[in-house]
Order: sequence, then C-alpha cells, then structure tokens
Amino acid sequence: MRSPRASGTSDWRSVTSESPPFSAHVIGEFRPNWCLFWSGSVRRSQLEIWLPYLRRSRYRYAIAASGDLFPAGVRARVEKLPNVLLLQSFEEAKPWLRQTKGFRGFLYISSKPPNFSVVTRFGGYLHVWLGHGESGKASSAFRSASMYDSVLVAHYDAVQRFPRAIRRWVGGGACAIGVPIVEGAVSDPWPVPRQIRTILYAPTWEGYRDNVDYSSVPEFAPLLTEALPRLLADGVKVIVRPHRGIGNRRPEYLAMIEGLIAAGATESRVKKADFAEADVMISDVSGVVGEFLFTQKPVAMPTSTRLFAITSNAELAREYPWVYRWPVGGLDLAGQLAGLASADPLRGAREVAADRLFGGHRSLEAAAATFDLALDSARFRRSRLSPRLAFETRRRLSFLRNRFYQR
Repeated sequence: MRSPRASGTSDWRSVTSESPPFSAHVIGEFRPNWCLFWSGSVRRSQLEIWLPYLRRSRYRYAIAASGDLFPAGVRARVEKLPNVLLLQSFEEAKPWLRQTKGFRGFLYISSKPPNFSVVTRFGGYLHVWLGHGESGKASSAFRSASMYDSVLVAHYDAVQRFPRAIRRWVGGGACAIGVPIVEGAVSDPWPVPRQIRTILYAPTWEGYRDNVDYSSVPEFAPLLTEALPRLLADGVKVIVRPHRGIGNRRPEYLAMIEGLIAAGATESRVKKADFAEADVMISDVSGVVGEFLFTQKPVAMPTSTRLFAITSNAELAREYPWVYRWPVGGLDLAGQLAGLASADPLRGAREVAADRLFGGHRSLEAAAATFDLALDSARFRRSRLSPRLAFETRRRLSFLRNRFYQR
C-alpha cells in the first residue's frame, strides 16, 4: 500500500486550524480510507481506546467532529501518526471526501444526532459503528443501530442487548473483534492468591439521566474515604481513576472523588501504569471493566439498591461472571480485601472470560489485524453475503492458512 505521506512539495500535516480552507490537494494527497466521526468535539478518552488499532492498521484515517473541536490532548496524540489526519473543517472537507479515490466511509464512536446527517448525506458510503468500549450499559444497545452497515462488538452475545425489532439486521452486520486492548496492558493472572498492595478504583460517570446512572460514587466513595486511613497504615495504596464525565450532571459526585483524593488516594495518571500497578480493580458497569480483564487480575463491583433499580443481580452475574459483586450496605472493605488475598475463587472464570472477550487475541498486532478485517467486511452489506458471515469465513480461512504454514 502506498505510504500515507505521498511525494510532493506540500506536507499535508502543515494544515492547522489557522490554515486556509481545505483543498483537493490536501485530502487528495493523504487519501483517507475511513473517517472517524464525533459529535461536537473529539473526546480524548474515546480516541485513546482506538488509537492502538489505528496505529497498527493498514488503512488511513481522517478524524472529524461536527463542531470542529479538537482538544490539545487529541492533537498531541494524533500529530505523530503517519496514517491519521485531523479534518479541521468537516463542512469544507465533505466534498473532497466524496472525490477521494479509495474513501470507504465513516466510523462512529457514539450514537448522537449528528450521525444521522452524515449517514444521510453520504448514502453511497459505508457506515460502521465502533462504540467506545464493551459494557453492559443500556446505552450500548441503541435503537438507531439499524442505520449502520456494520456494528463492531466484543462478542456476539452483545447482539441480544439490542431491541428485538432490529436484532436481525444488527446481527447480520455484527463483527466480533474482542474487547479493545489497552496499549501496554500485560496479562498478569493470579496463579495463587497474593497480598493486595494497590487498589484501583475506576468509577463510571452518572450518565445523562438517573435511569442510566451506573456510578458507585455516592455509595462507595464515602465508604472508601472512611477506610483510607487504615488502608494507608497497612501499606495499601489506592489509585482513583474516575470517568472523565463524572460531575457533568451531578457535581456532588466529583466533590466526593476530590474528597477521596484529599484524604490520601492517588490520582490516576496513565491507564497502562494503573493496570500494571493494581492488584485489584473496583469499578462499575463500564468499558474499563472489560479492558482490565486483559490483566486477568481480580475485579470487584460495588452493588446497591439504587443500582438494582437499573439492572439486577442476575443480569450482572450474566454479563460479568468473572467479577466479584460486593453489596455496599454493611460492606467490610478490609475484610473483603483480606479474603481476596487468601482465596480467589473466580480466577478460572477470569481466564475463560478473557479468552472469550478478547477473541483469543494475545497481542495488539493480532487484534488490529482482526479490526482491519472487520472494517473490510462491512462492504459485503451491499451484496448477498452479510458482513458477519464474510468476516467469520475470512477469519477462519486465515486461521487455517496460518496453521498450514506453521506445519
């Protein structure tokens, strides 16, 4: 494949928000195959999920937002990638994307209203929903999924979360690529129980409405704050990695997180470092639970009466069979941690779940190859062969071919 940086006197990376409007030369020289689209602003935390895949992909990607907003953190992460380009003005870039040879379509990170406009205005192109992590939240199975040619999921059981009316369409276009692997994450299973020296608390945010508020912050953060002096005295470090959206709707949630840090907890810096240092993670119904599973270290989920108004204990057991569920009411945190240090009955369940949810991938290179195959399979929606069938057939043939050459 031709290098993303084509020959010529102009460098397409010189284009900034202060540069002149887009020209056919700029996009034509880069020749993107896909465009990742955000509503309003590109969110760094969501982009970071897919950056390891983009970096290893054989495709070229443009990144666009309906509001043309690219935070400094996003720019810093993208500027050194030779196969990724920020579209500073999406409106001005639209006609050039249509004229670009090899441009296939759009990839969507969330289900927001501006997506409808892009799907409508680019009707002859492919539209693939990526999402931003695997979780059992109701918002990950949205009714508008039927407008996409393909939906990338971690595993095919996720199709059952979607409304029955669109399940057949979604199922035909679903490609199971596994849970996204965090750059630098390392598998570190517990062959035997071990002393807990570091806890990672990674709560999710409160959502846009009370009926999608899966956050444990109001129940568990005060309990953890109270337990901190004893934990610190025992040599146990607590790292807090809150979802970036915490406090957007409920400012008191953010105040509780700030109180936890003021009491002696350590604020998170880098995800892969947090994953490596943690002996156990405490989290909620969210994508980070699936990401942490790659380490195969224990995960606990605080449960409460409020949480069970949204979901059920049986549903949590079905979605997260490898996760310890800790009822917050009357929870003896020190006792639970001591028990986990002496016995870990879910170790085998984590091993099985990791193999299933990561699609057998042991490296980002293998996962990125599957990602590319899934994107290429979306084009079969326009034929008699469904993307899912094309994807699985080609993946199986690739597996058999590799085994043949390894003999």
